[in-house]
Amino acid sequence: MKDLIISVKRQKTELKWLAGCFCMAFLLNILSIIIYKTSWSEIYSQFLWIFIIFSILYAATCALRIICYVIRRWFRNVQAKR
Repeated sequence: MKDLIISVKRQKTELKWLAGCFCMAFLLNILSIIIYKTSWSEIYSQFLWIFIIFSILYAATCALRIICYVIRRWFRNVQAKR
């Protein structure tokens, strides 16, 4: 079986996307604490929900990036055939 090698540049890009999604989920938690005027202990007590939202955000960004990649590749093939 062939080994799959992921470049350092791709790893850094994915880590940036992961960090961005985690920050967005964490900021949404802080925003909900402020809006609903709840206890600040929810920052750590609701960490499971933060992780779930983070996972959904990351999956959505992966799906959008894949769709954009497929569309770009399709347009390149259409342009190359002309």
